Amino acid sequence: MYLSIAKKYGYLKKAQLKNQEVKIWHSFTERGEYQGADPSYFDVSSFDWYSILKNNTEVFKKEVLETKGEIFIPYYNRTFSNSPESWKIIPLFSWLKRFDTNLAKMPKSKNILSQIPFLVSASYSQLDNSSLIKEHIGDSNVMYRVHIPLVIPAGLPECGIEVLKERREWVVGAPFAFCDAHKHRAWNNTSEKRIVLLLDIIRPEFASKTKWICAQMRSSLMLQFLFQKTKLIHKLPRFMRIFLMNFGAGIIYPFLLNQRTKTGKYLS
Repeated sequence: MYLSIAKKYGYLKKAQLKNQEVKIWHSFTERGEYQGADPSYFDVSSFDWYSILKNNTEVFKKEVLETKGEIFIPYYNRTFSNSPESWKIIPLFSWLKRFDTNLAKMPKSKNILSQIPFLVSASYSQLDNSSLIKEHIGDSNVMYRVHIPLVIPAGLPECGIEVLKERREWVVGAPFAFCDAHKHRAWNNTSEKRIVLLLDIIRPEFASKTKWICAQMRSSLMLQFLFQKTKLIHKLPRFMRIFLMNFGAGIIYPFLLNQRTKTGKYLS
């Protein structure tokens, strides 16, 4: 199934052009910084899905503003921002987990995103005025972390993102993607809010393992959430963290196998 999907949407050809030695890397099981050769920012403009996202920027913007901020919730790891509630999200999907209440309130977003193959996570992300997201290492190297700028109060240096010391500003109508595994941070030093639509789209070289990856990520995020107030989980030996992650993934994976996900109608 995944082979036909990948071939249809150009993923197979792109994957064959990639370095076949690229390995899956999860920050939960590793210590230190990601040492992969991935660039800070990816050029994803040649993918069919890029134009879909770009051309619907105003649709996304209008729909999120219609919520009037009422369904934003603090990001699950409140230690990432300078204050516990300055970084908020509206989760729609998270590693193939659906947030049906939010999806029902944002039907246009849901319909557009259903056209994006290998989309596994989506959320609206709001960074309050005079706020920052501290430098951190993301979850994994398996995806393109895509930002679709929607409400941008200013450009650099007041408002922007930095990946491996390379800075960019958000520009409405110009989506971009970066490597979440690299160290990155973001800031909004203006008096207004910044809103982007944040997506995770599995990279071509990892597409055939999409559901197992999602099971691993959901397992690791659950463990991090349970132990976020202590560093105990990260003090465990690497083999133990791998065991715990894969044990949880093994429980989750069978449910994903039989799930016809709605995050992308081409995933099944």
